[in-house]
Amino acid sequence: MRVLQVGKFYPPDAGGVETGTWQMVETLGRLGHENAVLCFAGAGPYDDGTGPVPVLRAAAWATIASQPLSTEYLLRLADLAPRFDVLHVHCPNPLAAVALWLIRPRGKIVLHWHSDVIGKRALRALVSPFEAWLCRRADLVIGPTEVHLQASNRAALFVGKGAVVPFYVEPGTADPDRLDPAALSAVRELAGGRRLVFALGRLVPYKGFAVLIEAARYLPDDAVAVIGGGGPLAGELARQIEAAGLGHKVLLAGRIPDGELPAWFAASDVFCLPSVTRAEMFGIVQLEAMAWGKPVVSTAIAGSGVAAVNRHGETGLVVPPGDVPALGDALAALLADEALAARLGQGGRQAVAARYSPAAVADALGAAYARLDRGAPRTL
Repeated sequence: MRVLQVGKFYPPDAGGVETGTWQMVETLGRLGHENAVLCFAGAGPYDDGTGPVPVLRAAAWATIASQPLSTEYLLRLADLAPRFDVLHVHCPNPLAAVALWLIRPRGKIVLHWHSDVIGKRALRALVSPFEAWLCRRADLVIGPTEVHLQASNRAALFVGKGAVVPFYVEPGTADPDRLDPAALSAVRELAGGRRLVFALGRLVPYKGFAVLIEAARYLPDDAVAVIGGGGPLAGELARQIEAAGLGHKVLLAGRIPDGELPAWFAASDVFCLPSVTRAEMFGIVQLEAMAWGKPVVSTAIAGSGVAAVNRHGETGLVVPPGDVPALGDALAALLADEALAARLGQGGRQAVAARYSPAAVADALGAAYARLDRGAPRTL
């Protein structure tokens, strides 16, 4: 089938949804489907003319509540929709919901439910009727975990249409032979020879890095927490570290280039994902840490799939979101118990090799797409 991926952004623009969209393109291609991508133009620079699939990036004239607004996007979607058998829509994307309501395409519609619209009450109220229509119209709804489908505020509209297709880790992601010795030495030098708790993500409120900073008080003296990533909270987090007198326990590494990330994962003893809201729904970065055999400490956010990825006692430890003592105790426990850390790290490796492998994801996606052949598309 010819499949148009309808998303917000696409690599090289960074982010979990962007990575997930790219994985769907790759996996559908391996399954024999033909792909193209429609998205918004982000930071760039882009070299889309040399890639394996056509990528069409529409310029936005404004962004409101994280939603790009683009007349070009609407026009391109209207033009492209009749040419494709399937529109694979990555949600949330309110503009796409409005556009499809206007277009009323005849082909199949697959919704990839990365998340509900979180917060943004005015935007949510404005687009709710269009999103509800799109959910009713959809032929198939894919969730990266069962939680995405069951805990969504649209769950009642997914009944009988849902399929779980997780994300994956590329083979060779955790290959020690591909490590740059100089990069590994640089990480260890930055950590001052101490054991390393590594965290990675955009410096935004829902990531919970402010909680991790306070939890660093519980770390032993021979350990340090390093937070990698850039974002709007960089200055505020730096001031928090200074005010708390934790400069010896917490370091902000800034944005880490992709090529240097393997050294960070390899050098770390524990990976931490301290997110505090449902804006964090999966945490692909957990899979990267698990591929390296690192135990993960993450949070049990109500309605989120994070704890379904990092299973408590199997691949890591799970604590309540925003609970500083619980987070600190979990990190300290893994640093103090090498046998427990090794067992959980091995559980992570096994999970990545099994349910989060490209082959497992291809099987799940192939089975889900096979359901599209049954019956005519909905025409609401």
